[in-house]
Amino acid sequence: MPQPTILVVDDDADILETTVYAMRKRGFDVYGASSGPAAVEICQQHPGEIDALVADLSLPGESTRFAQTIAGSFPNIKIVYATGIPRHIALSTGLVPADAPYLQKPVDADLLANVLRGQVAST
Repeated sequence: MPQPTILVVDDDADILETTVYAMRKRGFDVYGASSGPAAVEICQQHPGEIDALVADLSLPGESTRFAQTIAGSFPNIKIVYATGIPRHIALSTGLVPADAPYLQKPVDADLLANVLRGQVAST
């Protein structure tokens, strides 16, 4: 069985590098992107390959809605939000759906891996 492929998006280079490394060590194939537009581009370059997206919501500029763009264009990609924005703010501003998996930073790598596996298994 092939390893799940995930895309981690975070504008903080240290968090991005750490999360990519941690998820690889836990058996995932991983792409990393430091911006929303870069994440969308990676999805376009690898259609059907990415199983799940780990999305930070506090990206600078107009890229905070990239996850919605990806969800609309690639409905099979599961989205897990891992962000410093409190959930109630993300919900009230419409950044995330109410039923979305949502992890508050700092995120434990084992917890993130388990949530991702659960999301991928539900497809």
